[in-house]
Amino acid sequence: MNNSSSYEVGKAVKRRRNEQQQQEADRLSHLPDPIIHHILSFLDTKSAVQTSVLSRLWRSTWKHVPVLRLVSGSFRRFSSFRRFVDNVLSLRRPFNVRETLFVMSHHHLEEDVSFVAKVAQYSLSHDAQHLVFQLLGVTGLEASRRLSNLFGTISHCSLETLRLSVSFIDCGFGSFGFRMLKTLELRCCQLVPDEDGVFDPFPNFPRLENLVLDGCCQGYGYETRLKISGPKLLNLELCVIWFASVEIDAPRLKLFDLHHLLDSVKFAKLSFPSLDHAIIDINDQFEFMEGNEDSVAQCLITLFQGLSNVTILRLEPETIKVLFGLYRFKFLIKYSSFYEHCRKLKWFPLSAGTE
Repeated sequence: MNNSSSYEVGKAVKRRRNEQQQQEADRLSHLPDPIIHHILSFLDTKSAVQTSVLSRLWRSTWKHVPVLRLVSGSFRRFSSFRRFVDNVLSLRRPFNVRETLFVMSHHHLEEDVSFVAKVAQYSLSHDAQHLVFQLLGVTGLEASRRLSNLFGTISHCSLETLRLSVSFIDCGFGSFGFRMLKTLELRCCQLVPDEDGVFDPFPNFPRLENLVLDGCCQGYGYETRLKISGPKLLNLELCVIWFASVEIDAPRLKLFDLHHLLDSVKFAKLSFPSLDHAIIDINDQFEFMEGNEDSVAQCLITLFQGLSNVTILRLEPETIKVLFGLYRFKFLIKYSSFYEHCRKLKWFPLSAGTE
């Protein structure tokens, strides 16, 4: 073998060795596309787009990721975030979106309502099953009114989970086609009632199983009666909600978790015939009970009578403190049948004659 032939053979062997090393070093690129898309779905969308510079094979991979995670905090300027989101929505392949997480901390929402609605409506029109919106620092009644049309005129969608963490948004869900919704979380939302002063969109969610209302309040200038009715509702969490009155009818409810301030507990009617587990945490941090013992007792009586079928009841220390405060003022004792019921269930370890 002459020198030229030896050189060519050596060059071919070296090239093959380099190719093998590159293949071993880039095992990720040789995975099936669905697996790669699934891995990228755990990244925020900005990081997923940045993988396009790895190689020619990765140039368009991000366009097929079924999850959108759009976070304004990863951009120095809001204008850059908005331009990025517009480009992502226009360049994505026309495939369905399984999940959208949208986090925006901009403080001038009045100028960007159409942009926020665009993301929401894009997700729903692409059959999103899970939608999480966190509009941090959004305040003001005018912004509230503008965002009332957040979901546009969507008449039907595949949404199963909706989480809204927004400061004061009008949530009139009656006109939306959320027939498939199973989980609904509303945090810091302003809920505007119908013309009769009732907020009750829940019959429009026939499959709703999990409901969380945290920091929600009645619409500005309204005296709102909140009605929660769910034939399939299994888990209900209420945390410091402000309404003129609250009525709950949930025949299949299994878990009721209540975290409340004493002055906002205004239950008018409760029906939990199948309740298994209840957690009651009522705090009187503003000393509302003093001077309002009778009205407080009436509301708590309605609450605990609604829990008469519960299997496991957990009273947090602050709740026990409130109950003993009422007991001390003898406002519970005068409702003898209710007090006897409490005593039999050992909600009060004291005997009826103990001061």
